[in-house]
Amino acid sequence: MESQALDIAHLMTVAEFIRQLGISRTTWHKLKRTGNTPAIIEIGGIQRISHEAAEEWLAENQTRTSAEAAHRAVEGRAPLQI
Repeated sequence: MESQALDIAHLMTVAEFIRQLGISRTTWHKLKRTGNTPAIIEIGGIQRISHEAAEEWLAENQTRTSAEAAHRAVEGRAPLQI
């Protein structure tokens, strides 16, 4: 049986993810506590995030944020800040 290398080029560390987003580690932990992070792949305590999961998470949050902002604008409330 021939051994195949794993394709892990599409995975990033949490540090890479938060650096790309421009958020702090504290904000990351707040998101994690509330279950509002992209899907995390955890292997032996090492956490990775796929680029696909990060893109989906960003799209979901952009849609949610836009809808919430529109709703608050109608009701005259300020947007929620994390």
